[in-house]
Amino acid sequence: MRFKHAKVRTLDGHAYPGRPVRIEIDGEDVAVDTIVEHWKEAYVDSSFYPQEYYRVQASDRRSYVLRYSTLFKSWWISEGRVIS
Repeated sequence: MRFKHAKVRTLDGHAYPGRPVRIEIDGEDVAVDTIVEHWKEAYVDSSFYPQEYYRVQASDRRSYVLRYSTLFKSWWISEGRVIS
């Protein structure tokens, strides 16, 4: 799965980075309708920085995987698949 850098707005909560609510995709602002799945990577080696993932359905009728890099404190997005 390929990821590209993304701008993601989050709903502030008790857990960082927060729940994604909007995504900027190619200059277009898209709302996150549903968070389908949320998970974190875990490593035995503590020198690795874990990544945090969200599988979301957006208002443009596409499904995306968002990845938050805890090392770089930045969001990344996979190419969206059309939801039928």
